[in-house]
Formats: sequence, C-alpha cells, structure tokens
Amino acid sequence: MFVNQYQINLSTLSSATTATTINIPINLEYQIVDQSEIIERVFVDIEVEKTINPIVDYEKTRFKPINSNNKVVNKITYELDLSGKTTYGSIGFTDDDIKFETERFKQTFLNLSFYDSDIPLTQNLLSFITLNPSLAKSDLSQSQSTTSNLVLGQTKPASEIKLTFICENPIINLRGKSNGYYLYDFKDELIMNGAPKSLYMKATFKNAKTGKVTNLMVNDKALPIEDLIKKLYTRYILTKTDKGFFYKIDTTYNTPNTTPPTPNNVTEVVNTDNITVKLYQILAT
Repeated sequence: MFVNQYQINLSTLSSATTATTINIPINLEYQIVDQSEIIERVFVDIEVEKTINPIVDYEKTRFKPINSNNKVVNKITYELDLSGKTTYGSIGFTDDDIKFETERFKQTFLNLSFYDSDIPLTQNLLSFITLNPSLAKSDLSQSQSTTSNLVLGQTKPASEIKLTFICENPIINLRGKSNGYYLYDFKDELIMNGAPKSLYMKATFKNAKTGKVTNLMVNDKALPIEDLIKKLYTRYILTKTDKGFFYKIDTTYNTPNTTPPTPNNVTEVVNTDNITVKLYQILAT
C-alpha cells in the first residue's frame, strides 16, 4: 500500500500548542498482495452463479403432423366407437340438433390430454386440446331425395352422421376446423436431428345432450384391468429437423401381439395425406 508519511517532532512544537492536525486523503490506492483475484474468480463467482436460478425458455413452437414417409398430412380424423354406437343419432341426438346446430350439439366435445409418460403414477399433464363437433361435406346430402324430405345440401339424419372430430390444415382448407391440427411444445427440449420426444394422449368424450362423460381407450375389445393401463394412450413423437418441427402419430405403439400382427388404432390411408385415430369406450373384464 502506498501512503504519504508524516513525522511529528514533539520538540518543535510550541508549549502553547493545544492541537495538531494531519490531513488524510479520502481515496487511498491499494495493491493486491494476496490471492484475492483467484478467490474472486474461483470461489465468489461460482457461489454467486449458484444463487441465480437457471434461465428456462418457456417459449413454445408449433409442430406439424407428418406420416411414416415424412410427408405433411393435411387431415387428422378422430373416430369414436362407444360400445358399438358410432353415430350422433345412436347417442341421443336428434335430426334437429344436427340441422340447427343446437347448443347441446356444439357444446359436446372430445378432450385430448397429453402426458409425458404412459405410467399414471409418475406422469405429468403437459397440455390438452378440446375438439368440438363440426359437419363435413360428407354429412350433407349430395342429391335430391325422392323418398324423403331430404334436399340437396341439407344435413343427413343424425343416425347417418358419424361420431368423428376432424382437424384440417388451415392453409389448405380455410373453412375447416384447424383446432387440434398442430401441437405446441417447448422447442428447447429438442436437438436438431436428435432424439425425439414422446407425448402420450388419453382421450375423454363429453356428451352435452346427456351430460355423460366417457373415457376412451385404443382397443376395441374388453381387457383385464392389469392390461388396460397402456391401452389408454396414443403416442405422438415430436422431432426437430433442418426443415422445422414435426410430429408423428405412432402406428406401432399399440399394435396387438398377434400373428400376423393386426393394425392398431392409428391408420394412415395409402396414397393420401390423411390419418385416422380410432378411439373406443373403455371395456374392462
């Protein structure tokens, strides 16, 4: 440390002197003589870093659906079978409910819940999608009927309208229902061309006409309780490539163990860009 030195000789002070003043500057220069730089860098900085919460990127990105050939699909259909009941008429809806799109029809919905695992005891709910019913072109009469009051363009009877929920590419079909077509997830959890991330979807159907809630599975046959757990889920595989973010609906995840193997609940229509996901009312033995 560099300081100014002062010497006081008492013999030079007058006997009448009652006080002596020494001026000390406010700013003092110092010199590092120990390992303070190393301590600052190795210990202090590290400990400060530990006290700061890590930065987490909660920004989500949009995933497009692709098929097993990595081609973007433009239509996903969720098809319901409630113990053999596959039309709106079979679950209590009337022709007028469909024709006039009453609230009981519009408020009926299919809920898709996405989890990070297919193990109920440890899984975490990540997101969910609510799909409301909509009428497709196939639900309208394509010709004038001479045997009934059905006219061209009028909705078909409720007994002929399938229990389906359709998600379409909004860029291709501007008038279609796009909700559920895209998936949204955290983009920083995927590495370019790296390991994919799996989501497990479990579905529930709510009938606003009867107030009944039906849990769904991916198998069309009754199963023992111990075999039922994994048959509740459909797997979605998320990937990141140099072309963007995509997801596949796994066509092999719930393939029954039969010889020869039979298809599971996910079907890719050959030579088209459509995927159909079939969901069934839970039946246990």
